[in-house]
Amino acid sequence: HIFDLLFYQGENLMHTPFHERRKKLEKITHQEKHKLVLTENIITEDESEVETFYKKVLQEGYEGLVGKKLDAPYRPGRYVEGWVKLKPVLESLDLLIVSAEYGEGKRAGWLTSYTLACRKDGKLVEVGKASTGLKEKAEGLSFKDMTKLLKPLIIEQKGKEVKVKPLLVIEVGYEEIQKSSTYDSGWALRFPRLINLRDDKGVKDCDDIKRIEYIYNSQRGKK
Repeated sequence: HIFDLLFYQGENLMHTPFHERRKKLEKITHQEKHKLVLTENIITEDESEVETFYKKVLQEGYEGLVGKKLDAPYRPGRYVEGWVKLKPVLESLDLLIVSAEYGEGKRAGWLTSYTLACRKDGKLVEVGKASTGLKEKAEGLSFKDMTKLLKPLIIEQKGKEVKVKPLLVIEVGYEEIQKSSTYDSGWALRFPRLINLRDDKGVKDCDDIKRIEYIYNSQRGKK
């Protein structure tokens, strides 16, 4: 599914307005003999049309929409002007940290990557690793704070990785839940990020596998 065009037949199109890049794409995909599919789009100022289109793509199993300014050039990067993502915000999960890894460079000495687990049949099973969402400095919950909390819980260390007593519950955000053979839960969080420390919760209060399965079945228009 082709959605943008940055360079074509020796011409750099990075600074060309999006509506001109789109016209070139339409021409290319019309002439191309191979199975190149141009992404579906609408051009509108009507909010209800956007909402209808948004619901349609979610039902078809897509992640959401990307809204683009017609006169915008292409700028690389995650947070830039000219386009914005529109997709559902899934409920956060309360998960336990069962292991962690020390960082490198300016994060050396801090535990900065955390393996997360949920409950399943009285045991803990892993659902992913998170290393974003925290601050490097003392502005809210920081890597330094997490390291201070986790160090007393260390029960085993191999190289940079440590196993910890599963006592620390963290609120975790993510973009999607996927099936996975990487983790023993059978599930994986896509782009997990730490939101907040749940010091009001214990091991028995963290989310279980049934809630993860429920959210998986409700996302992206799944029945």
